[in-house]
Amino acid sequence: MPIQNPHAALFARIHADSTRMEADLAAWVAMDTHSANKQGVDALGALLCTRLEAMGFRVAELVNGVHGRTLVARRGPRPTDVSGGDDGPRNAATHPILLLGHMDTVHAASAGFNSLQRVEGSTHAKGAGAADMKGGLVVLLHALEALHAEGLLDRRALRVVLNGDEEVGSPASGELIRAEATDCGLCLCFEAGRVADGGSTFVTRRKGMMRLSVRARGRSAHAGVEPSLGASAVRELAGKVGPIEDLADAATGTTVLVGTFHGGTAANTVPEEATLDIDVRFDDDDVRQQVEDDLQGILRKPVVRDAAGRPRVATTIRERVFRPPMEASVVSEGLAAELVRLAAEHGQVLVPEARGGSSDAALAADVGCPALCGLGAVGGAFHTRDEWVDLASLPQRTVLLARLILDLGLVPEPRK
Repeated sequence: MPIQNPHAALFARIHADSTRMEADLAAWVAMDTHSANKQGVDALGALLCTRLEAMGFRVAELVNGVHGRTLVARRGPRPTDVSGGDDGPRNAATHPILLLGHMDTVHAASAGFNSLQRVEGSTHAKGAGAADMKGGLVVLLHALEALHAEGLLDRRALRVVLNGDEEVGSPASGELIRAEATDCGLCLCFEAGRVADGGSTFVTRRKGMMRLSVRARGRSAHAGVEPSLGASAVRELAGKVGPIEDLADAATGTTVLVGTFHGGTAANTVPEEATLDIDVRFDDDDVRQQVEDDLQGILRKPVVRDAAGRPRVATTIRERVFRPPMEASVVSEGLAAELVRLAAEHGQVLVPEARGGSSDAALAADVGCPALCGLGAVGGAFHTRDEWVDLASLPQRTVLLARLILDLGLVPEPRK
């Protein structure tokens, strides 16, 4: 006689809820939550806070004057209540599960596609942040709501952290994420999965990220009357772009990109100021340190000089954001294998992958919390106008998360 699924009603509820999932996704994509739009990020946060509180989560907010608020929601016992003491081994069975997501996107409203648009003839839809990661927020929230409706939410101690500054490196929320992860036994992060042969991916390893904001300050002058009195900040930084990007190394998987460049005030004025932003991705911290040292050398070497060879433009690093690599551990590799097995029981093919993009899961892994990422909706073309999400993956990934919360890391009971 086939064994009856003890949670069949839960999974049926999730599949029946797919229309509401799409409605939530459409509503959230329509909200401008660009990282620079604090008001928009906070508006989405207020909606999510209300729904978390309706499930009995205790929600606090980290308020920042620059970036959107970060929500921290808790439900269930503290680790000392479930494991016998803070000195006990941290694991997914006895310690809280940390669920990570972000509300901000890289797309500003001016991009002109802040609505969810179905792609004819497919289950795909396009929209700003549809996959990265508003689709992931849908998966996270609806899994919790389904567990709550079925009376199953008390099976695990849960923490949810939703931040509004992930796309800019989590400068305000990073330390909070580390602190929340310190006594958790598992971190699940809801960045998007990707299509793989016969299924989709999740992430077990990620590159580290370093972002530097550089400012050059020279001297303005009239371009037609006395240009020689000026010192062009644009010329100074433009001369450094090539050497900076030449630090990329395919052999080590290191990428170095100048992603933004701004300077000058008018075509007829020698530009007094210019700025650029550098993005570095790396697998090894020794490599990162070498790249940073080399960058410092390039920035110190003047391009615009006087007759004696002295620099006429001052170049400084205004801001530095750093996120470590997300490295796999014996525990996380074991949990990844268990995840693949659980997914197969639901007819899903999951493929673990290493990915170049960084995520906040790396912050949890860096403080010893085993982390798995890429568990949100499946999509592609991230950070572009063609970003898409597979709507069919919303209930699939929601079922998977509900199953993970119930069973991941727990020793299966013998079947009779």
